[in-house]
Amino acid sequence: MSKVYRLSLIVSALFFAAAFALFYYTDLQSLTVWTTNIWDTLASTGNLREYYAFSAQNLYGLDHVMVGSDILIYIPWAIWNLPIWFIQKQFHMPIIEHAGMLFYSKCFLLLVFAIILYLANQISKMLIPAVTDRKKVLFLSSTSFFVLTAIAYIGQNDVLVIAPFLAGVLALMKGRKIHFLFWAALSIAFKPFLAFSLIALLLLYEKNLLKIIIGTAGGFSIFFAQKLLFIGAPAYTESLEYGPMQGAVTLLFQYVLGIPRYGASFFMLGLGAVYILAYFTVLKEEKKNQYTIYFSAAPLIMLFIFTQYEFYRPIYLVPLLYILFMLKPAYYRTNLILDMVSTVSLMIYYAFSEFLFYHPGYILGLDINYRTIPSLYDHIIHYAESYYYYIPGSLFVLAMIMILVINHPSFESQNEVLIRKEEPWLVVFRSLIYAVPLLMSLKIRF
Repeated sequence: MSKVYRLSLIVSALFFAAAFALFYYTDLQSLTVWTTNIWDTLASTGNLREYYAFSAQNLYGLDHVMVGSDILIYIPWAIWNLPIWFIQKQFHMPIIEHAGMLFYSKCFLLLVFAIILYLANQISKMLIPAVTDRKKVLFLSSTSFFVLTAIAYIGQNDVLVIAPFLAGVLALMKGRKIHFLFWAALSIAFKPFLAFSLIALLLLYEKNLLKIIIGTAGGFSIFFAQKLLFIGAPAYTESLEYGPMQGAVTLLFQYVLGIPRYGASFFMLGLGAVYILAYFTVLKEEKKNQYTIYFSAAPLIMLFIFTQYEFYRPIYLVPLLYILFMLKPAYYRTNLILDMVSTVSLMIYYAFSEFLFYHPGYILGLDINYRTIPSLYDHIIHYAESYYYYIPGSLFVLAMIMILVINHPSFESQNEVLIRKEEPWLVVFRSLIYAVPLLMSLKIRF
């Protein structure tokens, strides 16, 4: 790749490393404790069904009192965190009071993200002939603002959901449908966000309705199996009622069109349109894999256009969105601009609406109450007008719809603006502007 890309990658890597080393957000603390609670439960009771009751004691005073989700997603991370659990237990050193141990725990997310990049590259090899374009997929993915936010700042475990789904997509592109269902089912069992993409792919590949129903049931098999194992377990029901999935279905129907009498969910309308398009698409061998990527990403775009979600959640678009971009390298400049417009729009929106967005109180703040330190939100909310929310929100929706339109496999255009040659400075600007919330947070703190 060119010197401009190498420079941009170095800049992004430096900002990522700074955020990764400095921020210890409450989610990272909770998730780390919940993973090591697995070992504590086994050591103290020998019965994993006591896990939720043990965690509900909240021995380390977490902001999140209860676990809030099913146990399966914590097991891989728990295996990684076994050494720091041993240190905590043997030397009575609480993990959440020591940045070094939290840093070790956080490194697990880097390992999983490396697997995601590997899978993205394997998928790209089946779709994108030019090596340079495949490198751009990895570049755009690794320098994404949502990777910086979800991994380096938040320390969230959504990467564990993305990795098996990508393995499933790769299997599907190779014609291994049973393997696809297994990996998709594992992903949904971790967190069900990618269930919408599973259904879209089933509609794309299977026109027999009974097979679609059976495939959907198979996709949720592990999800329900783990629930059966914990039915009646102490504090299990109460923990799930406390967690992030509580009320998630309601959020899907929050924004409605005022007709008919009781309204129609914008999300269901958008998702339904994607599903109809997928079902009536006749797959031809030469474009089968392109459609696979498109209908993996399209339901997620509808989710992020028409529902509420935490500011780090769009990481689910990585790397599918960027693979989609490079399927049409002629539109690369346009896609890059749309990516920047949509991302910066969300950055501005959350800066004016989310108290915890790049909160400086989490910078090496293990021994202080973050609520005592002014946030980025506190510094700018006084300047906010109502249109400060509407403008970035509108730009985000427009950019995402444009991405859906021009990247559909059947869309072709020789519009001279659409196919305009790449401007190298854009990638450097992208790396710099994505670091603005981080730099503002550091300025407030120091």
